[in-house]
Amino acid sequence: MRFAVLGSSSSGNASVLRIEPRDASLGAPRQILIDTGLSPKATRGRLSALGFDIADTTDILYTHFDMDHARASWATPVMCFGMTVRCARKHLPLAKERGLPSQFTHAFEGAFTLGSGITVTPIDLPHDAAGAVAFHIQTPAGSIGFATDLGRVEPTLRDAFEGVDLLAIESNYDHAMQVASSRPTFLKDRIMGGNGHLSNQQTLDFVRDLARTKAPERIVLLHLSRECNDPHVIQSLWQTHAPELWSRVTIARADEGVHVVHGNS
Repeated sequence: MRFAVLGSSSSGNASVLRIEPRDASLGAPRQILIDTGLSPKATRGRLSALGFDIADTTDILYTHFDMDHARASWATPVMCFGMTVRCARKHLPLAKERGLPSQFTHAFEGAFTLGSGITVTPIDLPHDAAGAVAFHIQTPAGSIGFATDLGRVEPTLRDAFEGVDLLAIESNYDHAMQVASSRPTFLKDRIMGGNGHLSNQQTLDFVRDLARTKAPERIVLLHLSRECNDPHVIQSLWQTHAPELWSRVTIARADEGVHVVHGNS
């Protein structure tokens, strides 16, 4: 199980999960993109740097359809390479607005499978009017919890992510930096009002809650605000309040991909 963040910022969010069977008789590798907030060209380049080929992508999972998660230029690669697009049923009209071809787009309302041994369970998240979706992905090589763009942590997310091996979750803003920023009040209220994004403290609290049962082996922090966050602030917070977990944490920087191989450093 190989996971990489290809981009993680308001300029574009995309990740890749590749499941490679140990035995070829078990089937071909499954290469799954989570969101396509980067252009196909940029995605191809960042996949290539990891030794992956965009043509091997079998599925795209969409958390939601904000422009930084769903570029409007993906219809051609979807059709060219026969990718299967999967989104929440409530997001189907938004998928159409992004130009995704309906014949390749499948809506989900509950758990679904991707080939042999991979089960994806979506969890609704509070985010703006249309909401977003988190994913619990169970594979033969381990489990992943992936959540970004959520205004608060609901009990359903905590229950779904309990015991995951790898957790990728947003840590969007530092509360003090957000309050002190020059952003207009309506934007601050949107971000911090329970339907926007998670703060560093909210993310830390959530992970510490999960760790009471079983701490994820790897924790990847996503979607840091350029204006209202700083990796050093996050590091200080975790080292002060959860030093036992800090060694498991990787921060996805705005313009730098991060590659995580499950079970290895």
